[in-house]
Amino acid sequence: MRKIGIIGGGSIGLLLAGYLSKANYEVTIYTNTEKQAKSLSTEKLILHNQQGTTAYTVNSIPFDQADYYTDDCLFVAVKQYHLKTLVPKLKDLPGSIRTMVFLQNGMGHLKYLNELTSKSENIYVGIVEHGALKKSDFVVTHTGIGELKIGSYRERQAKSSAIWENLTKVGFRTKHYSDWLQIMERKLVVNGVINPLTALYRVKNGELVRNPYFQKIMRQLFDEIAHVIDCNENDWEQILQICENTSENHSSMLRDIEEGRETEIEAITGVLLDKGNNQEMTLPLNKFIFNCVKGIELRERGGTK
Repeated sequence: MRKIGIIGGGSIGLLLAGYLSKANYEVTIYTNTEKQAKSLSTEKLILHNQQGTTAYTVNSIPFDQADYYTDDCLFVAVKQYHLKTLVPKLKDLPGSIRTMVFLQNGMGHLKYLNELTSKSENIYVGIVEHGALKKSDFVVTHTGIGELKIGSYRERQAKSSAIWENLTKVGFRTKHYSDWLQIMERKLVVNGVINPLTALYRVKNGELVRNPYFQKIMRQLFDEIAHVIDCNENDWEQILQICENTSENHSSMLRDIEEGRETEIEAITGVLLDKGNNQEMTLPLNKFIFNCVKGIELRERGGTK
C-alpha cells in the first residue's frame, strides 16, 4: 500500500500529506480549487516542524476533476458539511477503494459511513489531536505534537495498518483504538465546550480559563452536556488543561468565523442537541449558543445586512 490520496487541502490534509510523503508514500492531494492544485504542483508542499522546513513533491488534482481513484488508501480530510455532496460522488465512482479514513470534527459524519460499506473493505474514523496551521495553499506548520487516534468503523475489518506505524516513525504519532466511539464522544464534549465559546467571544482558547466569567459559562455548558454524554470531573479538568496547553490557539470554529466560512456547529453542538432530543432532554444553553453561532456565521458570510 504505497499510493495514498487525501481529499482536502486544508491544514490537516496538508499536514498529513507532508508526513506521508516523509514516510515515502506516493501522495495525491485532491483540492477544492484549481489554484491550490497548481500551487502545490509549482511550489511543492512545504512542511514546517520542530526539525525544520522540508519541501515534498506531491500530486495535486482539483477534486471535481477526479473521476476515478487509483489510491490504495483514501483519507477524507474535509469539513463535515462537505460530506453531504462528497459521499454520493464517492459511491458513484467506478471500482472500489481498499481503505478509507475519515478525519472530521464532531460525530455528524458517522451517519454517512454506512453508505460506503460496499465501496471499501476497510473504513476507519480518525480523531486528530495534532496541531496544524495552514500558512498558504502549499505551506503548513505542525504547531503541536499530539496523536492521530484511529478506530475501525466495522468490527470485521483490519484493525492495524502499516500506515499507522510508518506515520509514527516519522514523527506523526498514530495509534489504533478499539474504543473509538467513547474517545469520539469525549472529544465531542471538549469541542462542544471550547469551539462554540471561542467563536462566540472571538477569543483564543486560553482566554476561556483566564476570564472567570467565560469559565463560569464553560462550566455551565459542560454540566448541561453531561446530561447526554457520560462525563465526570476528570473530563472537566482535561478541558481546562487543553485550554491552558493551547492557550494561544484559535479554535477551528473561530478561524471559520474569522475567515467567513461555514462552521461545524451542526456537527458538534447540533449532534449534542440531537442526543438531547433522542433522550427527551432539553439543552437550553446549547440551543442558545447554537443559534448565536449560526447567526454570527450568517452575518459574516454576507447573509444579512
